[in-house]
Amino acid sequence: MRFTKFLLMSLVALCTLLPYSAQATGITNYPVLVTPEYWMNKNTDGDKLILDANGVQSFNARIRQKSRTVVDLANYPGTYNGDSLKTKIMDYSLLDDDLYLHGVKVSDNYKNILRKQTNVGAIPASVNVRYAVTVRRSPLRNLPTGEGLYYYANDKDFDALQETMLDPSEPVAVLHTSANGFFHYVQSVNYSGWVSKYDLAFTDKNTWLTFVKPAKFLVVTDADYILKTAGENVLYQQGARLVVTNDKGSVYTVVAPGRSQYGSLVKQPLSILKTNNALHYGYMPYTSNNIVRAAFKFYGRPYGWGGLKNSVDCSSLLYNAYRTVGIVLPRNADEQELSAGTKHALSGMSGNRISTLDGLMPGAGLYMEGHCMMYLGSINKEPYVIHSLGSHFEKGVRQREMSVVVSDLNLHRGSGNSFLNELTTAVEYK
Repeated sequence: MRFTKFLLMSLVALCTLLPYSAQATGITNYPVLVTPEYWMNKNTDGDKLILDANGVQSFNARIRQKSRTVVDLANYPGTYNGDSLKTKIMDYSLLDDDLYLHGVKVSDNYKNILRKQTNVGAIPASVNVRYAVTVRRSPLRNLPTGEGLYYYANDKDFDALQETMLDPSEPVAVLHTSANGFFHYVQSVNYSGWVSKYDLAFTDKNTWLTFVKPAKFLVVTDADYILKTAGENVLYQQGARLVVTNDKGSVYTVVAPGRSQYGSLVKQPLSILKTNNALHYGYMPYTSNNIVRAAFKFYGRPYGWGGLKNSVDCSSLLYNAYRTVGIVLPRNADEQELSAGTKHALSGMSGNRISTLDGLMPGAGLYMEGHCMMYLGSINKEPYVIHSLGSHFEKGVRQREMSVVVSDLNLHRGSGNSFLNELTTAVEYK
């Protein structure tokens, strides 16, 4: 819904005057509160530049120093220690649990087949890194299989092997190949895992580096953008980049990476009108309002575990918003919490949590065990967030949401504690 400036200001004033009970307790669908304009209007410093381009680069370097998963692909080594790679690949801990395939419990024999497919015996003492680019939105898997495994027989949402999704045009370092040759183990900018060989196009290092650090590029600022290539419609999610080769005239010429029948990179030049509002030339300025605006692009979208359903889970909602301004966060919530930034410890603070949250920059990450949210602001000292929410509890009964929602922190966990009282850390990424 689009508001005129007058209507928006009127609704903001009305919302401020309404008693809190008329607004929300828990998840809200109150029209004003589920628009980014309301929160941006409340944010007096919302358009103030937090970090310039050099500051973003320096902050990313701090993230890499703190994180065990975010890497500097531009300076990635040409060789990788074989024993270290074996240690990464041989984390089979999830296979210790009962898992289900198409509703049927998988056998130990099936699990052993998956272990053998990792092909660790073929890893040499020193691995020569190869270079590839994703040609479509690609699942990054914990083990070399595209089949979904679930912890419950009737579950169809939480695939235990799904780690994340890689967008098209994403450069990866290829470190290993499965026994059947159908999957490659890769390192992306902030995660490693298995990708189908059909989603990768191999190239030389110099060409690869033009995708790692493109001189000119477009950033997807909508929730997603469909690029129509010669062979298929390719989905780029928010924060993904399209390499620009020509920015003259009324259109941008971009590179759509394709894959030859032999697996090598084929560059497809395509034109995109400069009036396209789903894309921004270069990164967005790093302001609080730009982060909040980006997150709201996913409002109402389904919860997408590991990027499934072409949507976001809790941590990728933050990851996508921040990469529109050039900041590369770790993929998972627990690592985002431990990453660089101005941190506010919330464990054990009791009533002081409210005053701490009230002083946060809108767009900050709020973290608790197994979940994260983006802080939007407060109404009468009541903090509000936007988050991709799987479920919460009401009077001890699980309420399944599976959607990106706006809420206060009066939702409850299975422990009976409110989200507010379960918070461990708030992080302002600056």
